[in-house]
Amino acid sequence: MTEQERGGKVALLLRRATGVDEDILDGIATERTRYTAMGGVVIGTALIAMFSMSVALAFVFDGFPPYATVFVLLWGAFVFSVDRWLMASAAGVRAGERIVRLLPRLVLAAAVGVVVAEPLVLVAFDATVVERAAEDRKNVLLTLESDLLACNPVPGTAATPAGPRCEGRRLAVAEASAEGKQGEIAGLTAQIASVRATVQRDSKALADLEAEAAKECNGTDGPGLSGRFGVGPSCRRLRDTAEQYRTDHRIKENIDELAALESRIGALTGTIGKDADTFVAARKTMIAREVAEARDRQRDLGLLERMRTLGLITADNGYARAGEWALRIFLILIDSLPVLVKMLGGVTTYDQIVADRLSRQKRSQFEVNQALAERDSYGAKLLHESYLMQFRAGRERVRWEAMRERRAMDTAMHDEVERRTLQIIGEAPTLSMQITAPPETVAEPPPVPHQAPAAEAEQTWQDRPSTVTWGDR
Repeated sequence: MTEQERGGKVALLLRRATGVDEDILDGIATERTRYTAMGGVVIGTALIAMFSMSVALAFVFDGFPPYATVFVLLWGAFVFSVDRWLMASAAGVRAGERIVRLLPRLVLAAAVGVVVAEPLVLVAFDATVVERAAEDRKNVLLTLESDLLACNPVPGTAATPAGPRCEGRRLAVAEASAEGKQGEIAGLTAQIASVRATVQRDSKALADLEAEAAKECNGTDGPGLSGRFGVGPSCRRLRDTAEQYRTDHRIKENIDELAALESRIGALTGTIGKDADTFVAARKTMIAREVAEARDRQRDLGLLERMRTLGLITADNGYARAGEWALRIFLILIDSLPVLVKMLGGVTTYDQIVADRLSRQKRSQFEVNQALAERDSYGAKLLHESYLMQFRAGRERVRWEAMRERRAMDTAMHDEVERRTLQIIGEAPTLSMQITAPPETVAEPPPVPHQAPAAEAEQTWQDRPSTVTWGDR
């Protein structure tokens, strides 16, 4: 096979990608080069679409799996079929008609181009996207660790921050006994304050009573005192009053209880430091586990995260945004090239021939359809008339059969009357009776002509009356 023959076969394959009719091109050889180039555009857009799908699947699966080849081939076949249909469909020869027909096709091609262009745009900005995504992921992990520390403070050191920051950030630390001990210490402190106030009040009252008794026993003069030295009745009475007050107000027991509470607080305070260290260690372990789980979820940089990161990059950088849209529009135009080539190429000789052939085929098919419709209408009319004639003939046949059955019934009735009459007359009748029965057979009426249905309705059947005469015997 020569180089020229091989080139001819390749050109033929390229033209077939546009759906062109080679029989028409045989008469206009100058159009072959145009449609060969259009075929190259169609195949090129299909290859670009396959590459774009491969990139997108690699982003989704963190690598290109072998079974994804099936999806790549299907996507390429779909884009190729759409572009081939756009090229092969008639566009019309008038300017307004071409715009009306090609504009929806251009919108469809642009929509497909958007889907094809997005993965390729991500490839162009891949290095920047990966760097920005890594930085964002690091910041997310640091924020998570900071929130976990702030929302799970050591018991007794600080309060948990309010607001949405700590929603879902509280950790169930099992070794958090220090928090319970802090609450117990607070309760004991309040109890000690109450008991101490009671002891101080009762001790002061008891001291006043004891001082009054001492004055009486020492013979000190004053209001309510006898002024006599020695342990007399008044001295003993005052001493008994002071002792009774001591017993009634449980002063000694309250002092012992106060000492026990202070001792309990001291013991709790001594162990709370160790509990805080245990809490800190447990919290550190749980925070490390939460951060590790978040890091595992960030392992794969998927397609959606790449698109989001690219949006963040272009939002902060006007040059990046302009470059992104310039590349996206360029790729969309590349995918829309089949329709653009057909629209910008104008009306070719091939288009005129195809439009004329379609117009003639349309008129011819309309005439064929009209002839078939007339034939079907005439056949239906004949069939209706045939059914009507059959109905009339059947109706007349039923009428004649009914009349024949009535004649048979009349004959049978006359026979029965004659038999009964003979039985009544007996052996010596005085009267003679003669019964003439109607004929037992009825002649078949002549066939009804189909041309004159009105005459059939006018025919009547004349019954022959039976004659009965009586005479003396």
